[in-house]
Amino acid sequence: MAETTIDLAHPAIWAAEFPDELFAQLRAGTPVFHQELTDDVKTAVGREFWVCTRHADVARVHRDHESFTATRGPLIQDVPLFDAYPAIVSLDPPDHTVRRRVITRAFTPRAVATLEDGIRARARSMAGALLADGGGDFVDLAAGLPISVIGDIVGIPERDRPRVFGLIDKVLKTAGAQLSVPDGDDVIPFVELFQYASELTADKRAHPVDDIWSALCTAEITAESGKSFLLPANELEIFFFILGLAGADTTRNALCDGIRAFVANPDQIASYRSDPAARRTAVEEVIRYSTPIMFWVRGATRDVLLGDTLIPEGARVVTMLRSANRDEDVFTDPYRFDIRRDPNPHQSFGGGGAHHCLGAMLARAEVRAALDEILLNAKNIEVGEPRMQLPNLANNMTVYESLPVTLG
Repeated sequence: MAETTIDLAHPAIWAAEFPDELFAQLRAGTPVFHQELTDDVKTAVGREFWVCTRHADVARVHRDHESFTATRGPLIQDVPLFDAYPAIVSLDPPDHTVRRRVITRAFTPRAVATLEDGIRARARSMAGALLADGGGDFVDLAAGLPISVIGDIVGIPERDRPRVFGLIDKVLKTAGAQLSVPDGDDVIPFVELFQYASELTADKRAHPVDDIWSALCTAEITAESGKSFLLPANELEIFFFILGLAGADTTRNALCDGIRAFVANPDQIASYRSDPAARRTAVEEVIRYSTPIMFWVRGATRDVLLGDTLIPEGARVVTMLRSANRDEDVFTDPYRFDIRRDPNPHQSFGGGGAHHCLGAMLARAEVRAALDEILLNAKNIEVGEPRMQLPNLANNMTVYESLPVTLG
């Protein structure tokens, strides 16, 4: 059994931003290893799991759904929310396939292309406000843009948007990306967000209009058996929840990490401004460098050899995406932020497996639009100290709460 003395549950490991140096050592010495957690930290399957750190192993786990089930994910700890609300992120083919076939219609390249003008207009307006003020909180753009676009896609009425967007922000700040409902008053935003999703779904089913949510609410799904059915309301509600949280926060992370990386590497700003080809490859590098989601979780359906390590049937397997995106065997000078990097086979969107990110094309369009507006229009850019919730074993995403910027 591949063991290590490192305890990933120890708070010191996650006291700063992602421990890249530690995971470089693990890739070199123990790329797949077993973790036994301390008594006060337990997963849904006990106190142990396995971690893979190399690009090849992470890609294998994501692509091989027959050996690695999504029903054990998406996080290390148990997520009761997904028991009551079956989520597409926790389904395997064929159940996953028939649902994805319908949902993906909203996120095809053609569908995203129809949104492009609106995305750029919103980015121009939000970035313009920052530029006019000589700076401000970059999170206003990084968070505001994706959540506004999600509002457009779902068809949230303008009158409801301040309330819904406020609830999403409260949930993110309350629970980070844990997707587990807290206790006490902190539960209120969760309840209200699900209640709104339920009301919106019922309204779109009763009075469908020309928007994506109406299409999802009324689309018939054909199972492999040939039987047709509508997506159950609880599945639509959890998809609304995930779309609002994960869809907004991943782009927020990528943009905040991205602008910090550009400011730390002024030569890359110069390349972005002077070279259209570099602008085309920059988005992938921002997404690789940021890795908005730090890890995913799968479950072994049988004994599986991963590299040289045997993963036992039933084990929970953690795929460290950030580590895979820093793998020296795949990326030349992986810690360098290089917007001309090409090819760029990062794992940030899931590496092409069954659960490859539905919103990948949308996220790319949002990141590209926001970067264009800031980098091509601000002559001087400075960033201050961010305020953020850092990832750990219970939370696979950073949550940027504030990022001061000065624009000249």
